[in-house]
Amino acid sequence: MEDATFPYRLGTDCVDDIVARLAAHSASSYVVVADTTVAELYGLDLIARIAKTAGPAHLLTHEVGEQHKGLTTVGSLAEQALEKGADRRSVVVALGGGVTGNIAGLLAALLFRGVRLIHVPTTLVAQLDSVLSLKQAVNARLGKNLIGTFYQPVEVLADTAMLHTLPTREMRSGMGEVIKNALAIRPTMIDRLGSALNAEARYDDETLRWIIAESLAAKADVTFDDQYERRSGLVLEYGHTTGHAIEHASRGEVAHGAGVAIGMLVAAEVSRRLGLADEKLVALHRELVTAGGVEPLIPPHVDTALVKYLLAYDNQGGYIDNPTGHTPMVLLSEPGNVLHTGALPLVPVPLALLEEVVDETAAQSADLAA
Repeated sequence: MEDATFPYRLGTDCVDDIVARLAAHSASSYVVVADTTVAELYGLDLIARIAKTAGPAHLLTHEVGEQHKGLTTVGSLAEQALEKGADRRSVVVALGGGVTGNIAGLLAALLFRGVRLIHVPTTLVAQLDSVLSLKQAVNARLGKNLIGTFYQPVEVLADTAMLHTLPTREMRSGMGEVIKNALAIRPTMIDRLGSALNAEARYDDETLRWIIAESLAAKADVTFDDQYERRSGLVLEYGHTTGHAIEHASRGEVAHGAGVAIGMLVAAEVSRRLGLADEKLVALHRELVTAGGVEPLIPPHVDTALVKYLLAYDNQGGYIDNPTGHTPMVLLSEPGNVLHTGALPLVPVPLALLEEVVDETAAQSADLAA
């Protein structure tokens, strides 16, 4: 069994507790990484608190958006951290969403061949999904998260109060990942989740804590013996084959969880056309995605030809043998029942079929926009 465990501490209105936990690590300095928006909302306040309680703190910022999640950004931040005096006893604090978490995670892994990393996630996607992974990766021209490594944080410190400053778009994105967890791993969530979902993306702290706790349990269910997500943990990629392609083709205009939500609909329809699932599964996907406030179609501004091109560069490639003209996908036959090839939760899918479903989903979107 792989030994990669770390504490996840969740509260509400608990910034003082977060600072106390940071201070307990007795770092020589704290390198807080945030995008320019989060820096204004929480970063300046956090480094002032750290400096007063724990020690030297430096705020390093990067531009907002998926298009800035690349090696150029990581390299620039590394140079700034070194100029600020970072050393082997420094702690990198990832303050933000999934983009910042990956940038800061890779930065921590590379500085001095590895310094301590602590996540302080400020988005729903980050709090319930991305910070739970050991994967620290940035984008390449040909796709998302193709350049990176595995690196374990020291701990995660999350405050649901920070979610209340999120735009509606980001809350809907987070619910895309929650819906994925319910459909692919914990179907016992579906009834309560279906009642809680709302297109306005307004959720109280009690509901948020339940959603996050259930998502933590879902991830633990499939990664307990697979911390590197190469076997049972691959189920967490449900919806990501098409979702990543949509997100990357949109240059970040489609939020990650929204892309995953649309990608799950595509996956469900692929399952149906392969005779592996029925229409009820497709209808359930559409019902939950729509209830969460995501339009269940590829937006008309996204280049469908580029989406189809990117499908061949999905990061699930190489896990199973694929016949020529096929790509591996996570597919369901019903909620919680993942289809397998051997021991792996992947199925080779004809690219022509996948592209056909993508075209039809985009065509519906174009018809609505006309």
